[in-house]
Amino acid sequence: MVEKIHILDLEGLAINGMVESHKLVDCEKRGQVRLTKLVAKLADGREVETDCIEYPRIVHTFIVLEKYKDWGKNLVKKEIPESVMKGITYDLHHDEG
Repeated sequence: MVEKIHILDLEGLAINGMVESHKLVDCEKRGQVRLTKLVAKLADGREVETDCIEYPRIVHTFIVLEKYKDWGKNLVKKEIPESVMKGITYDLHHDEG
């Protein structure tokens, strides 16, 4: 089953190396306006698709996905040593008023 996904969410998955493949699929043409969507296969096997939007806008996202997909594969994933993590503190502020 194909799930709907927002374009920005799909870009986020791509930059984190979670998009295996993606393609453009035409939806319809209204006069001079061509509507197209992105369909992608994710690393966990799911298939997702965006809404149909104007071709020039979706092509921009397609190119971004190409770059992010390649970049995501090249990111070095390694564990951060516990000694480094001990030095990290988080300040959480909560306004009572």
